[in-house]
Amino acid sequence: MLRKYINNKKFLIGSIMLLIVLLIGVFASSLTKYYYDETFIGSALEHPSPQYLFGTDRLGRDVFSRVIYGTRISLLIAVLITVVSSLVGVPLGLLAGFYGKVVDNLIMRVVDIFISFPFILTGLLIAVLRGPGLLSVVISLSLSQFTRFARITRGLVLEQKEKDFVKAAKLTGENNIRIMLRYILPNCISALIVQSTLTMSYAILGEASLSYLGFGIRPPQPSWGVLLQQATDFVWEHSYLVIIPGLFIVFTVMSFNFLGDGLRDIFDPRYKRAYE
Repeated sequence: MLRKYINNKKFLIGSIMLLIVLLIGVFASSLTKYYYDETFIGSALEHPSPQYLFGTDRLGRDVFSRVIYGTRISLLIAVLITVVSSLVGVPLGLLAGFYGKVVDNLIMRVVDIFISFPFILTGLLIAVLRGPGLLSVVISLSLSQFTRFARITRGLVLEQKEKDFVKAAKLTGENNIRIMLRYILPNCISALIVQSTLTMSYAILGEASLSYLGFGIRPPQPSWGVLLQQATDFVWEHSYLVIIPGLFIVFTVMSFNFLGDGLRDIFDPRYKRAYE
């Protein structure tokens, strides 16, 4: 099994990249000399140097510290949104796929309603109702991402519930909840794991977009989207303020995408033999 994972280059590359991001987030305080909100009068908009590795922003804050601490915010949001989306979407998908008919139509029409709203519009609505912040980002992006879990789970359940082992469980008198949790859900886990990695990459991009537009993380919290928004007026003269957080976003999103593609290739029966 270990050889199967190692032989998958996309999984290996994604794992290494993600490990780097995780280490940066965990040891952010050890990697930086300054606190992310510490200002230095007279050092505003300095270019990268040995003292300030990534330069300073318009308030004289060390960009390196803010980008490194921003890793924690992005990873936290990615995990929270994935957990909330799966906890909402997976049960709905199980119920819709298993019971079908009226239950299926009711749940999937609700899902379709949420799909029709762009996450930017949802984020704006949540920000107006309760103000921007971490919780608003989690709520708005979870409302757009749980639909993916619901639809994927429903499709998997529709396939699994026709299998002989599910029919045998029904004949033995096991109740529907037990059948869903013991026999059907475990056979959906591999696809849901792949979807979780992709949801994390969507969450990071979504948070950066909402924060850039002013609906997400509140300054002075060092979100990558906030850093991009604050650098808008200095794109040409101080391009490092845009390039550096942008590269961190790209690197992190690519790590989740590589990891998800690798897991898909490993779990999908059509690709399994290539890595065994």
